[in-house]
Amino acid sequence: MVIIEKADRIRDKLTEIREDFHRHPELSFQEERTSRRIAEIMRELGLDEIHTGIAKTGVVGLLRGGAPGKTIALRADIDALPIQEENDVPYRSQNDGVMHACGHDVHITALLGAAMILSEMRDKISGNVKFIFQPAEEIAGGAKIMVRDGVLESPPKIDAIIGLHAWPDSDVGTIGVKSGPAWAAMDKFEITVRGPGGHGAMPHLTSDPIVAAAQIINSLQTIASRSIEPIQPIVFSVCMIHGGHAFNIIPREVKMVGTARTLDEDVRAKAIKKVKEILQGIGVAMGVECEFNYMDGCPPVINDPGMIEIIERAGTELLGSENVLRIDATMGGEDFTYFSRVVPGAIFRLGVRDEEAGFISPLHRPTFDVSPRALSTGAAMLSRAALMYLNKQST
Repeated sequence: MVIIEKADRIRDKLTEIREDFHRHPELSFQEERTSRRIAEIMRELGLDEIHTGIAKTGVVGLLRGGAPGKTIALRADIDALPIQEENDVPYRSQNDGVMHACGHDVHITALLGAAMILSEMRDKISGNVKFIFQPAEEIAGGAKIMVRDGVLESPPKIDAIIGLHAWPDSDVGTIGVKSGPAWAAMDKFEITVRGPGGHGAMPHLTSDPIVAAAQIINSLQTIASRSIEPIQPIVFSVCMIHGGHAFNIIPREVKMVGTARTLDEDVRAKAIKKVKEILQGIGVAMGVECEFNYMDGCPPVINDPGMIEIIERAGTELLGSENVLRIDATMGGEDFTYFSRVVPGAIFRLGVRDEEAGFISPLHRPTFDVSPRALSTGAAMLSRAALMYLNKQST
């Protein structure tokens, strides 16, 4: 297979590129070095157009094929997380407190690998390929701004889009596909509990927002178990809580911040209504005031069935049908949805786990790392899926 052979030939180069990006992670909308390096590599490949500064730090490259046709976009996100890396490896992050702990360095490298492969095959391409390097996925901001700024509409107009995500639950050499709802809505909520405060030794003379907050946290978990149909996925997680400043003073305020994840809009609405009811009841029962602020994040990712079929066919051809896994939806969020709500799109999961080599850490941990063998797999998958789409559209 030509694409597999091309991907294998650039495997060492891809490893070198990925380790460079891993050493120099940058937070959302701060991806200055990352963007410069991406643009440099694409210039070396001789792409037809390269645009920088899109959505502040985004980069888009265009490859025009040898014959007219549709335009497909391949997308990678490029930002890192505020995590201190604990891996003892030569390519350990050099930026204190910042780390590629979600695999975006893998996404960048796989997409650059696809650009390398497809740029050698441009005469055989009917149509065009746009390579979108998107900033600020981790704060669900970059894709929305890129769409607003016209990245899908600027000539040549994009007709479809494909993305990938590193997935440590799956072995290297496999991909995961899911048609329909595949990634959850990614919302944020804030709850502030207020009371008069008072002496820690005299709780009967005050209303305690800390105790009320504890009741609220426990009650939120009953939304999934008692208020929503069991077959409907939903997650409510309180991830930050702040309150108090001394060991013997009941504070006047406690603030909680967290995330809600749903795959269905009706479930989302029911959950919000239930939170308000819980806060009202606990507020009355415990003599506190509860303020609730719910902020809609990006909507669920709904993978287009036709695009998933193309990815599945590409995976079967390159990896074998046994390595194309039909997976369940994840409650993780992805702002890829802002692209795929405008044009047909799908995002697949790229296996990066290698237990024998010690690559087993979950996402968003300071020990996260990936098998370098996944890089060429990702590059080959993006390339073959793009060609399958364009060839199908040109016949």
